[in-house]
Amino acid sequence: MSPVNSPAPAAVLTSLRPLRDGFDTPRTRPVDDGLVGDDSILRRYCAPWLPTVLGGWSAFTTLVLIDHMRQSISMAMARRANFNEFRQLTRGMLVAIFGDTEQVEAQRRGAWEAHSRLRGIDADGREWTANDPELTTRVYTVLIHHLLAAQEKQIGRLSESERDGYCADAVRTVGYVFGTTPVLPGSYDALEAEYAGIIANELTVTPEAHEVFQENRSLRVKDIPMEELVAATADLLDPEVAAVFGIDRSQTVDLPRIDLSTVTEEDLLPIAVLRG
Repeated sequence: MSPVNSPAPAAVLTSLRPLRDGFDTPRTRPVDDGLVGDDSILRRYCAPWLPTVLGGWSAFTTLVLIDHMRQSISMAMARRANFNEFRQLTRGMLVAIFGDTEQVEAQRRGAWEAHSRLRGIDADGREWTANDPELTTRVYTVLIHHLLAAQEKQIGRLSESERDGYCADAVRTVGYVFGTTPVLPGSYDALEAEYAGIIANELTVTPEAHEVFQENRSLRVKDIPMEELVAATADLLDPEVAAVFGIDRSQTVDLPRIDLSTVTEEDLLPIAVLRG
C-alpha cells in the first residue's frame, strides 16, 4: 500500500494554539479597522489556529482544482520551497481579515503580482495565469467553504444570518485580496451552490499532483505534522475529493472543541498580535 493510501493513526490533537505565535503574522499596529470592523462575524469566529487547518486543506484542494481545469502545475511545483505557498496563504488570510486597510491593499497588490508570474497553457492552447477569474473563484470558494466547516466543527453550527454575514465579510476581505469580488458568492447559499458545482465536475489528479501532495503531507508546521492537519479535517472533506487523493476519512484527529464563552481576546487572535 502506498503511503498516501495508508490509514492515518487515530489521534487526539489537544490544541492548535502553538501554531499562533511566530507564524509570519503582521506585527505592526493597525491604523484602522481594515475592511471589516471588530463586530465582523468573520473576525469573531476566525481564531488564530484555524487558518492552519485551512492550510491543511489547501495543500491538496488547490492542486485538485488546478488539475481539474487541465492547467499545468509544473511552474507552480518548480517554485515550491518548503511549502512556502502555504505560509504565504495563511499569512495572507490573517492580513486580509485582521489587518488595516493599508495592510490589506498591500496584500492584494502582492498577491496579484505573485499570481501573474504563475502562468501556463491549458489543453485548448489558451494562456492562463493564477489571476484567471474562473480559477480564483474556484480556489476562493473551496477555501472559504472549508474554513467555515472547520470553524463550525469547533464552535458549533452558525445561524443562517451568521453564515450569510460570514460569507459577506469573507468577500470583502479575502475576496478583495483575490481580486475577483464582483463574481464571488456573497451569501451562504451562493457559496454552497458554487462549491457543489465544483464537486459535481469530474475530479482528476495527475501523478505530479500526487507527488506534491505526498511531499506536503510529510512536512511539519510549528512541530505539528501536516499529516495530522490532513487527518483532522478529513471527515469534513467530500468523498469525491478524499477519493482522488486516497485520503482515509474513517480515522480522524479530534479537534478540540472551542467554548466561545471562555475565549479571551488573546485567543481570538491575531488582533492581539496586530495591536501588540
